[in-house]
Order: sequence, then C-alpha cells, then structure tokens
Amino acid sequence: MRIGEIVKTYISEINNFCETIEHQEFENLSNKVYCKEIFDVNYPFYKEVSLISKDEHRRFWSQTYIVRGKTVRVTNDWYEKNHNKFISYLNAKKIILTEKTEFSTPKKSVNQPKVIKNNRYKGNAIGNSSNALIRNILSNLGHESFNQDDWQETLKYFDYKCAYCDKEDTLIMEHAVPINKKYLGEHRLGNLIPSCKKCNDKKHNKNFIEFLNDDIEKIDKIQKYMDSKNYVPLTGNKQIELILEMAYNEVATVSNRYITILNELFSNKTS
Repeated sequence: MRIGEIVKTYISEINNFCETIEHQEFENLSNKVYCKEIFDVNYPFYKEVSLISKDEHRRFWSQTYIVRGKTVRVTNDWYEKNHNKFISYLNAKKIILTEKTEFSTPKKSVNQPKVIKNNRYKGNAIGNSSNALIRNILSNLGHESFNQDDWQETLKYFDYKCAYCDKEDTLIMEHAVPINKKYLGEHRLGNLIPSCKKCNDKKHNKNFIEFLNDDIEKIDKIQKYMDSKNYVPLTGNKQIELILEMAYNEVATVSNRYITILNELFSNKTS
C-alpha cells in the first residue's frame, strides 16, 4: 500500500484515539512543528477547515471530520519518506491494528505486474452497506417509544387513508422524511404516516413536500401531524450531516482494510 492509502486507512483510528484516549494528541497533531518532527511532513496532520487558506486547500484531503468538537481536514502531503515514521507513530501510540509487515516498504521490481481491480457484475456495492449504517443510526436517535396503539392513532388521524392520495387501500408505514444522509429522517412516530404501496414506491427517496409538489392541503395536514408529535425534521442540520458523512465513509475504509488483509493472506498462501 502507498503511504497515502495507509494514512487514509487509519484516520478513523487516530480520530478515535484523540477523542477517547489521549485528548492532548489532537492539539499536537494540529501543530505544524510537532508533525514535522514526528512525521517529517510540512503541514499539520489536522487543520480546522475555517483556518485553511486558499493556497493550502490542495494540501488537505477534501473529507472533513469532527474531532474534539472541531471540523478538520487531514493533510495529503505524504511521501514514501514519511512511511516508516508514520508506522512508528501508529505502533508507539498502539493505534495500529494489523501486523507491521503488512505495511513494509514495497520493493521496486522490474516488470512488476499491474494490479487489476475487481470488476464483478452485480457485486455487492459498498454504498449499500454505508446506507444501511446511516439508516440504523438515524432510526435509533433519541429515546422515544411508541407501540401499535400509537400507530392506530396515526391511522385514525389520516382517516385510515393514504396520506398522499386519500385511497382506502392496504396501508403501510411510510417515512414522510426519508431516512438517508440527505434528508436525515428518523424512525419516530411523527415521521411515520400511512401510505398505499403505489405511492410509497412512487415517492421512493423523496421528501413528502417534494413528492406532494403543490398539494398544500395534504402538506399542511402532515406538518400539523408532525407538530402534534413534537417531531422536528433534522433536514439541513450541517453538524449531523458531517457526522453521518464520516460514518458513511468509515464503512468503506474498514471494508477496504479487511479486503486488503484477506487478499494479502491469500496471496501469501499461493506464493
């Protein structure tokens, strides 16, 4: 693995180390002099987004993280000369999770075969797992409880009809505000409304306001229902969006780490 890929692989672990184990390390890694001494890089490991100048933007990866309450980006100014120092740092802080040999400096070889990426028809996309994690997080926020009787009250509010088309059909639970990282809907009673399957399929990942377009009467009825259940949609909350973006990307990071470990295991067995 190249040094930049190794650093990306361990950003989440370093974030967690600063958050839960050694708080002062966040300040250290935000210090340019400290990072020059530890990693031999010319930029701080962390830098607050608001402090990054226009000239520096290309020196930091675009992904943002919230660490110790600060929104930061991580420097991308890594070269092979930094490899051993970074690995030594991981080991010194006991952050590294795999054998050190996994990240040994690659030997240059003539006519080294080109690595071919997997391209598998109908393979399981990592985005599916990332989206599932986001849904799980949003579905479990807060401490609200409700039961079948509460759902019956909701059906009664909407006259046992689809909240979108007013049809008296087989009704299912529908999230008026979708549970995804764009709209930040939650699995709370105030966000659950009855819908027929046709409307549910047609609405898909749209917000109820977008789906109903200019049907002010139905939009108003749903909003009043939400108010009655003290449900305030999180849509547009930038801090939550950033945190969920971190969670979303961490799934790919963790997945790629273990894919690499297992692929190297199989490579060693066949070599």
